[in-house]
Amino acid sequence: MGATVEELLGIKTPAAENRRETTRHTPVDQKIAFSFLFFSDVRKDVSDEQKYAFMRDVTLFADKEGFTSIYLPERHFYEFGSIYANSAVMAAYLIPQTKNIRFRTAGVSLPLHHPTEVVEWWAMNDILSGGRVDLGFGSGWNKPDFILAPDHYENRREICSDRIEQVRRLWRGETLTYPGPGGEDFPVTVFPRPLQKELNVWLLVAKNHDAFIHAGRMGYNIFTMLYGNNLEAMRKPIQLYRQAREEAGHDPQAGVVSLMLHTLVHEDLDLVQREVETPFKAYIKSALDAHVKAAVVPGETVTEEEKQKILAYAYQRYFKTSGIFGSIQHGRTIIEEAIDVGVDDIACLVDFGVDYDVVHQSLPYLKELIAPYIKRNR
Repeated sequence: MGATVEELLGIKTPAAENRRETTRHTPVDQKIAFSFLFFSDVRKDVSDEQKYAFMRDVTLFADKEGFTSIYLPERHFYEFGSIYANSAVMAAYLIPQTKNIRFRTAGVSLPLHHPTEVVEWWAMNDILSGGRVDLGFGSGWNKPDFILAPDHYENRREICSDRIEQVRRLWRGETLTYPGPGGEDFPVTVFPRPLQKELNVWLLVAKNHDAFIHAGRMGYNIFTMLYGNNLEAMRKPIQLYRQAREEAGHDPQAGVVSLMLHTLVHEDLDLVQREVETPFKAYIKSALDAHVKAAVVPGETVTEEEKQKILAYAYQRYFKTSGIFGSIQHGRTIIEEAIDVGVDDIACLVDFGVDYDVVHQSLPYLKELIAPYIKRNR
């Protein structure tokens, strides 16, 4: 190969990691919010009832301990994440049990739903929650999902973009016209009316810089993940996002950048390593084959031994730099780096295969980790 597999996959060597310098902040220097993201829940050794109970317990903890929101996904027709078939139903179950936490979607696959349907569902939840609803949107990607809207797959990104604006207008109470039976057009105003006059919108954004710029121009907030990068790689796209907001006449600092990070905080580092290694390696491996296929020069192959070497190295690197794993002190290092690159909200992912009892044991440590930041926010 002309380049190593590590280079093709964008994995920096330890020397390159050590050369990178960042400015550190103490916990009280900057404001940052904390949330929980529920996304995967890949465990097969627990029932769906237990998964819902775990999610409820974490949500109630978040509601009590100063977390800003929970992010709810939309997943269809696949065991991985299958308990999240309808985020509006999930929110309706949790809303009466909470007082403070905001309910955000990460996100509604808009090409699968009529805009009026989305606004009806979430206007109800906005009323029931006392105005604690925000909506994140994505275009969707999984082909089987589009049996719900088979004609929308190819143009899903354009459809999503158009429908976000329709949802915002319907949320405000505007009347929009849609085709009905026999080609007849019907002007529609959605009821019930939500409590919030304006809808806070999040856009699910990958590592494509153009997507960050688009979100900035439109005045959306952003939900994103590291996608195999380290935190420093987020600096440039976030700068582009702020710049695009300013150029479009939006307050550049008002936009919220929410970043998902795998999270398990505990004083026993050996326990964290044991619990995280298997599910996190599986998480990395799920993307590794696709990355290798895209990166390797045609006609050349990557051996299984090379893949295992990359997997072992990537796991150790990600464990140290791309998640909140281990001690409170190490967690604060990661949080400070996230602040430094421009992140406003860390969405902690805890349902990625770790034993539920261990997650419950970790929550007091997570509470201690974020306490100085929560105090500052207040």
